[in-house]
Amino acid sequence: MGSLSDIVINAIFQLWHLIPIVIVIILFKKFIDKKDKKHKINKNEENEKNGLTLELRTVKKYENLGYKIYDEIEDEGIDLVCSKNDKTLLVQCKNNSKSKSITEDDIKTFYTNAIKYIKANNIEKKDVNFRFVIPYKDVLDKTAIKILTDDSYNCKYVIV
Repeated sequence: MGSLSDIVINAIFQLWHLIPIVIVIILFKKFIDKKDKKHKINKNEENEKNGLTLELRTVKKYENLGYKIYDEIEDEGIDLVCSKNDKTLLVQCKNNSKSKSITEDDIKTFYTNAIKYIKANNIEKKDVNFRFVIPYKDVLDKTAIKILTDDSYNCKYVIV
């Protein structure tokens, strides 16, 4: 019976031909992701140039989902209030184009503004959800992704 090192060397020898395939798959995925990111950036720029701002696209999205939209909000940091039945969505649209430009601090600021809005308008906190609308996921820093996936902030990101 061979030693452990003989077994490892034998296993590597039998699998060496898979290494180039794995490398090709990884490089292909990176290529596709980069191409998809460029496509999303171009589409967002085209929409903006044609007057379809992120906020207007968000209004259309939520109207199509049956929400009544209030966009004349005087509170800083809340772009839209969407209501449907007994549920309210407080929405902030951030049309940043720079990669990883939205951080945890941006989400916390929105959350603080949303809580102030709830208190000022006597809305039950349990009836409200928060939405942070972005043009594509790459604008979120890893700290922002972490906080947006943490249920304690009741805030999710939406790509429009």
